Amino acid sequence: MKEIVISLLILVNSNKIDIHNIIIYENCYSWYQKNVEMTEKKTTLFSRRSYHVYEGKRVVGYICNHKEPFSEH
Repeated sequence: MKEIVISLLILVNSNKIDIHNIIIYENCYSWYQKNVEMTEKKTTLFSRRSYHVYEGKRVVGYICNHKEPFSEH
């Protein structure tokens, strides 16, 4: 398979998102399913909140591109 860039949108603090670019050689959705973990935290007695985590960082989304990495400009 050809080279694909997946850009993970990482929540740094409550109002800032960083972009982490990774070169992969498989389908973006498959890579995301294998490498980004979904965790749940109990927020109140009867409530839970789900988070997606990659290498200990909270992921809020991703972008796939067959060309150049996505950049913030």
